[in-house]
Amino acid sequence: MMVPVFYPKGGTLRNPTNGGRILEIPYVAADVETTGLSAADGHRVCEFALLRFLRGKVIDSFVSLVNPLRPIDPGASAVNGITDAMVVRAPTFADLLPRILDFLADDPLVFHNAPFDLSFLRSEARIAGGSWPGNRVIDTLTLARRTGRFRSHSLPSICRELGIGSTFHRAEADAWAAGKLLLHLHEER
Repeated sequence: MMVPVFYPKGGTLRNPTNGGRILEIPYVAADVETTGLSAADGHRVCEFALLRFLRGKVIDSFVSLVNPLRPIDPGASAVNGITDAMVVRAPTFADLLPRILDFLADDPLVFHNAPFDLSFLRSEARIAGGSWPGNRVIDTLTLARRTGRFRSHSLPSICRELGIGSTFHRAEADAWAAGKLLLHLHEER
């Protein structure tokens, strides 16, 4: 499935639906932490963060650990610091999906490496008996690559170079960094 995106027009990220500047409307920066690297291999979401930005500031958020109903791989836990003990009493994604969908509304979504996060979110929605919404998506990884400025395109590397954040690999910190990175990439245009 092709992910709809916002495209640069005249040096400004514009909403293709109404031509408005993306930074003048609310957008939701999102990130997930997972039990492993691939939803296709049965890995699941163990944490998510949704941060609504408006004019560069977080105005609302929805962040939760998620019981993945399976063990977290040691390699994943080593990266994100989330353990089985931390999620055992957390709600399942199916329990959270209605609130997630209400929170997202029709706002555009911002991810760093959107295909990764969306593969998990679509899989979780499907397992829960629903579907992931078709909100427009902005991928800061794609935008960063287009600049040709960065040697490494990982979120921590780009953000350290730009002075954005200092903690990574937890959903809320990474969503915040992606939301702020969008602002920096917009300013550089």
